[in-house]
Amino acid sequence: MRETVVVLGGELAPEGRAILEDAGVAVIATKPYLDRQAVIAAMTQHRPAAVIVRLLAEILGPEEMQAGGRLRHVAKHGVGTNDIDLRAASQLGIPVSMTTGSNGHSVAEHALALIMALVKDFSRQDALIRDGVWDKSQYQGRELRGQRLGLVGYGFIGQTLAGMAAALGMRISAFDPHTPAEAFRNGVTRETDLDKLLSEADIVSLHCPLTPETRNLIDARRIRLMKSGAYLVNTARGEVVDEAALIESLTDGHLAGAGLDSFAVEPPDQDNPLFRLANTIVTPHVAGVTLDAKRAMSVMAAENVLATLCGEELAPRVLAR
Repeated sequence: MRETVVVLGGELAPEGRAILEDAGVAVIATKPYLDRQAVIAAMTQHRPAAVIVRLLAEILGPEEMQAGGRLRHVAKHGVGTNDIDLRAASQLGIPVSMTTGSNGHSVAEHALALIMALVKDFSRQDALIRDGVWDKSQYQGRELRGQRLGLVGYGFIGQTLAGMAAALGMRISAFDPHTPAEAFRNGVTRETDLDKLLSEADIVSLHCPLTPETRNLIDARRIRLMKSGAYLVNTARGEVVDEAALIESLTDGHLAGAGLDSFAVEPPDQDNPLFRLANTIVTPHVAGVTLDAKRAMSVMAAENVLATLCGEELAPRVLAR
C-alpha cells in the first residue's frame, strides 16, 4: 500500500508506527500545536490519505481537510474530538475515528492520584519538609473513607474511577443524562440535578466531553454551590470550567484545592494564576498518555486508519458523530 499518513502534533508510539509502516504506509509526524496555516502547509506538501490528530493549536477544519486533496480518514489519537470539525468532516464524507477505551484506565488513575494528593495534603507537606520544617501539627490530611465523590460524566472513565473510589470506602454520586440506568450500580447514586450533586459532594471530579452544552458547565454560580472546603478535579477539558471563577474560589478559600490536568488554553500562559496558588496541583494534560495508554492509543489509531484505507467498515463505537 503506497499511501501517506500524517500525524498532526507529535509522534506515534513505535508499535503504532510499525503497524502502518509494515503495511507499506509512509508515516510523517509534525511537531505539537501547529496552527491552521502550518497544518495546511503540511497537508499540501504531503497529500496524506489519512491524518492522526494528536495536539493542535486550532480546530482541524474544512480548509485543512481539503488541502492536499486526498484525505479519506481522520483518526483521533484519543477520544476527545473537540479539536476536529466533525460537521465539516461529515459534509466532506470523511469518517472520523476515536481510540475508544484505550486510555480510560490511565485517566481514572490520574484523577484518583490528584484526589489523593489533594486530600492527603501532599504538596504542602513536601514543600514544608524541603524548607526544613518538620512539624506534624501542620498536617491537614483527611481520610477518603466516608467522603462523597461527585462525578460529572459517567462514561467509561467515570465508571472506572467509581470502582476505585468505592474500594476506598467513598460514597459516590454521578450526574450524566446520557448514560443508561443500568450503569448506575454497586452503590453509585444517580443524581439527576447537577446543582444538587455539586452542593453535596466533598470532591467533584469532571469526566464529561467538551460540547456546546458543557462549555463553562462549572461556572461561577455552580462553583459557589460547592461545599466550602470541597475539592475540584478536572481530567476532562479545561473549557468545562470557568477558570477565572475557579481562581477566585481558590484564592478566597471557598474551595480547599483543585487538581487540574487540563486548561482553558493549551499550552497555558506561564503567568496563569493557577500555577502560583499553593492549593492547586497541576499536570500538563497527561492523564491519558501514560506509556501504556499512549501505546494503546497509537495502536488503535493506526488500526483504524489502516482498516479505512483497506476499505473496511469501522465499528460504530469508534466513530465520532
